[in-house]
Amino acid sequence: MAEDRPVRERDRYARASLREQAGDVLTELRAHPGVVALLAVIAGGWLFFTLTKPTYVQVASLRPGDCLYIHASDADTDSPTGRPAGTATGAVAALYGQGSERAACDGSHSHEVLEVFTESGAAGAPYPGGAALIRAREAACTAAFTAWVHRSPEGSVLEPVLAVPDETSWGKGVRDGACLLARADGQFIGVPARGSGL
Repeated sequence: MAEDRPVRERDRYARASLREQAGDVLTELRAHPGVVALLAVIAGGWLFFTLTKPTYVQVASLRPGDCLYIHASDADTDSPTGRPAGTATGAVAALYGQGSERAACDGSHSHEVLEVFTESGAAGAPYPGGAALIRAREAACTAAFTAWVHRSPEGSVLEPVLAVPDETSWGKGVRDGACLLARADGQFIGVPARGSGL
């Protein structure tokens, strides 16, 4: 009397099912533990870099109170007397270029957001120029700085940084801007500047 054995799909149709194929692959992998270890390292590395990859925030998504790390284009991290957070010009260019990372306010960060605004100007409107945009917002940004830090910019280790769209961003329809603060010496801020009197 013939034994009743389950018929594999491979035997019936001359091809293996996905389940059978996966079983064959696992059997083969068990015979090569070095390959399994290598695959585990690759998968773990991919997962680590995926989870720790910074998320860049664009100007339109900034909110008052955000603390940021902006990769300024002119940051100087090589010399001890350099400006690791860069200049205001370099930070604004990077903000409109790649965006910024959110950072913890009680840890190292390059900028804090004091207020955000949207410039008027319909799509296709001519660029009014960076100087004109700055002039229109400068007094309000200085007032926001004073209210935030609890001291005026004169004599402070901090300075207001006004971020307005450049001509390229304007041409792409970006009308968002922000009043930020940073350390005047281009160093990173290590504590929350709000109410600090720095």
